[in-house]
Amino acid sequence: MNQEQSFGLYVRQRRREMDLTQEELARRVGCAAITLRKIEADDLRASVQIAERLAMALAIPLNERAGFVRWARSVKPVSSELPPVTPPPAIEEIGREDLTGRAIRGYALAERIGMGGMGSVYRAVQPNVEREVAVKIILPAFANHPDFIRRFEAEAQLIARLEHPHIVPLYDYWREPGVAYLVMRLLRGGNIQNLLGQGPISIEATEKILEQVCLALNSAHRIGIIHRDLKPANVLLDEDSNAYLADFGIAKNLGNPDVENQTSMDAMIGSPQYMSPEQIQSLSIRPQTDIYCLGVMLYEMLTGTVPFAGPTPFDLIQQHINTPMPPLSARRTGLPAALDDVISRATAKNPEERYADAISLLNGFRLAIGRIADSHPGEIIYEEETEVEITNPFKGLRAFNEADTDNFFGRETLVQQLLARLGEGGDLRRFLAVLGPSGSGKSSVVRAGLIPALRSGGLPGSENWFIVDMIPGKHPFEELEASLLRVAVNPPESLLSQLKDGSRGLLRTVHRVLPADDSVELVLVIDQFEEVFTLVEDEAERALFLENIATAILDERSRLRVVITLRADFTDKPLRYVDFGEMMNQRFEFVLPLTADEVERTIAGPAQRVGLKLEKGLVSTIIREAGNQPGTLPLLQFALSELFEKREGRTLTNKAYREIGGVLGALGRSAETIYENLDGAGQSAARQLFLRLVTLGEGTEDTRRRVLREELEQLTANDASLIAVIEAFGRARLLTFDHDPITRGATVEVAHEALIREWTRLRDWLNESRADIRLQRQLATAANEWKNAGRDASFLLVGTRLEQFEGWLANTTIALTQNDWMFLEASTRERDRIESEERLRQQRELEAAQMLAETERKRAEEQTRSAGQLRKRALYLSGALVIALFLGVAAIIFGRQAQASNREATSRELAAAAILNLNTDPELSVLLALEALDASRTIEAEDALHRAVQTSRIEMVIQANEPGYPWNVEFSPEGNYILAGVGSAKLFDAKTGELVFEVPGYFSVFSPDGKTVAAGYDDGIHFWDVPTGEEIVTPGRINYDGITVEFSPDGKRFLTSASDGVPVIWDTETGQKLVEFVGHTAGARFTYFSPDGTRVISFGDDGTTRVWDSVTGKQMLVLTEPGVDGIGAFSPDSKLIATTGGPDYKEIFIWDAETGEKQSTIVGHTAWINHIEFSPDGQWIASAGSDRIAIIFDVATGREVVTLAGHTEPVIEVDFSLDGTKLATSSTDGMLIVWNIIRR
Repeated sequence: MNQEQSFGLYVRQRRREMDLTQEELARRVGCAAITLRKIEADDLRASVQIAERLAMALAIPLNERAGFVRWARSVKPVSSELPPVTPPPAIEEIGREDLTGRAIRGYALAERIGMGGMGSVYRAVQPNVEREVAVKIILPAFANHPDFIRRFEAEAQLIARLEHPHIVPLYDYWREPGVAYLVMRLLRGGNIQNLLGQGPISIEATEKILEQVCLALNSAHRIGIIHRDLKPANVLLDEDSNAYLADFGIAKNLGNPDVENQTSMDAMIGSPQYMSPEQIQSLSIRPQTDIYCLGVMLYEMLTGTVPFAGPTPFDLIQQHINTPMPPLSARRTGLPAALDDVISRATAKNPEERYADAISLLNGFRLAIGRIADSHPGEIIYEEETEVEITNPFKGLRAFNEADTDNFFGRETLVQQLLARLGEGGDLRRFLAVLGPSGSGKSSVVRAGLIPALRSGGLPGSENWFIVDMIPGKHPFEELEASLLRVAVNPPESLLSQLKDGSRGLLRTVHRVLPADDSVELVLVIDQFEEVFTLVEDEAERALFLENIATAILDERSRLRVVITLRADFTDKPLRYVDFGEMMNQRFEFVLPLTADEVERTIAGPAQRVGLKLEKGLVSTIIREAGNQPGTLPLLQFALSELFEKREGRTLTNKAYREIGGVLGALGRSAETIYENLDGAGQSAARQLFLRLVTLGEGTEDTRRRVLREELEQLTANDASLIAVIEAFGRARLLTFDHDPITRGATVEVAHEALIREWTRLRDWLNESRADIRLQRQLATAANEWKNAGRDASFLLVGTRLEQFEGWLANTTIALTQNDWMFLEASTRERDRIESEERLRQQRELEAAQMLAETERKRAEEQTRSAGQLRKRALYLSGALVIALFLGVAAIIFGRQAQASNREATSRELAAAAILNLNTDPELSVLLALEALDASRTIEAEDALHRAVQTSRIEMVIQANEPGYPWNVEFSPEGNYILAGVGSAKLFDAKTGELVFEVPGYFSVFSPDGKTVAAGYDDGIHFWDVPTGEEIVTPGRINYDGITVEFSPDGKRFLTSASDGVPVIWDTETGQKLVEFVGHTAGARFTYFSPDGTRVISFGDDGTTRVWDSVTGKQMLVLTEPGVDGIGAFSPDSKLIATTGGPDYKEIFIWDAETGEKQSTIVGHTAWINHIEFSPDGQWIASAGSDRIAIIFDVATGREVVTLAGHTEPVIEVDFSLDGTKLATSSTDGMLIVWNIIRR
């Protein structure tokens, strides 16, 4: 391997030598094509796993693979494909601003690559799957139109069904108030319009393009979709000049002709140069409309110009209606004359005279250029009913949706029954529950039967109604908000808050989001309603959700109708709630098993529609096996889908039916076959996957569970194995894929509960792992709560609960996510920390007791020696004095005992006085404690001396707050005030400790001149005069959504941190946003100016500390060493940066502020450091620790200068006075202490 070239260039050359495309190599490696593209461009360093798989895929010799992997890992990315990402655009920016660099629900927008009448198209990246896409953003004028709102999702579903090699696939779509989005495949080869800029296209290239476009168009027409805006700009090209039909954003459903002409928006949709006469005249639209547009485009490809031109659109329109197509020879010579006939027929003014379909046009073109006579093997006459064109009309395990209505047979009677129930009168007429066992087709009959019937006017005025659907999930109000936003035009600022605002929240919200027209109603379809009882953990949230529905239904002015689908084994659950239970009791409709005739229509209807034949006896065999048992519909659909895959030509056979195992055996057999074909790693991944995709029943059957793909990909070390498993079961339609309606994150779900019932292996996995699954779900819930609380230590596992999970973890086979592991590890570390502190405390107490015992022993020995000397002297006295001596000794002993008692009492009194005087004169407390020890060495005296020495630096103690609240503290620039804040900003006199004023604020700060206090609160930043406490009104309000706030050194700018990761600098006077700092992928809640005002430092929850240019917003440094995302500060000369870091953030790192190189590490605390601050001269750095002490270190040497112990709870913040002689500390014990740090 030649390592003189770049690694990416070597991979590209090796790939080309093996004649592999990027997509082919990416599939072999098991990564996204964009990942490989970045590796080849040296924009991305390959992971170890990808590097190893690259070595195998590129056939690197075994003895060179280790070096290849090391080389891959040494790559330093040289660029980034995307500009910095900023927050989502406001509605008023759509269409008027270039949105490059904005983030939209998980998509990062890059450059704008196209603009049109309905909106703009951007290249974008979906970071979580490393996929490049094209995002079309629809303008508000269209997105807010009532007809667009009614039709958008239904038509987008149809477009998403277009699966053809030459149709640009639609990956995702959604609407929000004022805008709609379509996410499609990105093609890099431009379009036909770009190609025409180089002149006419050769006949050979035209033939290739026409073939691909005709096949794509024919595929769309077969399922009832008309493009309506076919033109060169809407035919995209890849790097190999293959053509792809794009921009079906305004396509229509042929099966619903009433919709075609129902609004003025329908008229004149298309491009004037290519528009058919019937479009111009607002007549009925049919496939021949696209044939006309394609004929015009064909003319342009062959000649390089459009057939008609004119100064105004009106001139063009008149020519399309009345003027014959000019001959090709008038624009380009040398073309076969027969092509004029092809184009004339394609562009006939009467649609009946045009080609019947796109395939006929293609065959006419090939005949005209003489290509058919060549008899080339790859050049054939295309027949419309060629086998490859048949689309599987059966759904497998997936529920039918609105786009499948043409293939939905067998439930016509039930659909009419549901319409009749919705059309009834009475107080509860606006509610209907569709009940049935799992597999009875509840969801399908509502989505593919009832909803299309309502859209086509099944009830009076229902064609004008808005219809939305949702699935409750864990948080039904959030899902409801997402659903309503899809149809809202002018919603309140916080739709979720309004929904949760009491029992009338839903009623008020519906009134707010609907147009003023009283004839417009909203139909809310809540599918899988059992999730309200299986997934919602908060009983209060569940009760409020049900109460909101009941209130909205019962209000006589309500414009809401609710249709729910509920599994029959859950019908008792809603009855526990009075109002909702009464609605359920009166307004339900059971989905009964299909009759024999209905089963026959379910089988034969879709088959006949696509031209399939059923072998004699097949239908009766299926009916006999399926019987009239409830819950067999998904099994039937799956068997039919498998039967379609094994068809013989166009015939579904009895032989194939027996091979798949029939209705009752096909599902389990298919799943088991897929599993058995996996390797060992794949089978292990499959078990972990399916155990995550099931919610265990509590007295009911197990149910499926939607899971974010991001969560699943954390379960195994081998991502490629898991991806392969998901794709294998997905291809078999056993898994379904969607997007989370809130985050647009990719989700995975078992296609139907029938798989849980019918696949024996899955049932065995569940039965043997039920206890493990329940514990894992409990762990995941606790881990998510901890994560959502900002990893607050109070949410960690403790005691026997932690021991339970540790014991379970040692034996379980259930895989955990990264978040689960982090939660367990954090819980273990916290437990070890507490135990370590307890051991240290016990050790200190033991040492103190030993010292005291040694002191007492020495004093006792001294007293013994003194007593012995007295006894020796007494022996020399005469016997005559024995009695007197005895009496005298007795008197002395009793006297000494009385004196000792008096001395002990005096010592205790002096010690108590020393303690009482600590807060007012700690120096006097030291003297009192010494006097107490001199009187008698009591425990109280020793304790008083110890505490007095520790507090001898204390100048003032202020009870600033209630215990338990963390808060900030700051000296005013002149040193005459001290500011403390949490929930309110409190200003104290620095000399007396008296409260000057108190105003609302979570975090507060002085202005550089000390005349103003700024405080962040719920509604933004407020400014207050010092010392009057009067609010200073400014022209604009600065937003507040983080923790820290800070003035620039000159006071003209104002910095706010942000929970969304984008700190902002504002104009202090006007409130205008000046600079945004974009780069953090999680919250950046601590941000500070450098003392010279030129830079800003931000500490992110994403694990990075970043330094920015405060004027341009450009990122200058990123500090990514583990643990540098805690808190920090600039040195007074702005040359150094200090950050907390290391294990549990107990260390201080000193960095060069220009180069980002770490210079030193300072150690001293035994627990988390909450804040650090340089002294004004930069020689010292003070730190506030959770070990209840503040420490001042020498910056140059790291030596501990002084330890300040006086708080009884963690110290939260420290601040030096401007002259550097004092230090203020705050703590969760509620105390503010001012220390004289110069006193020795």
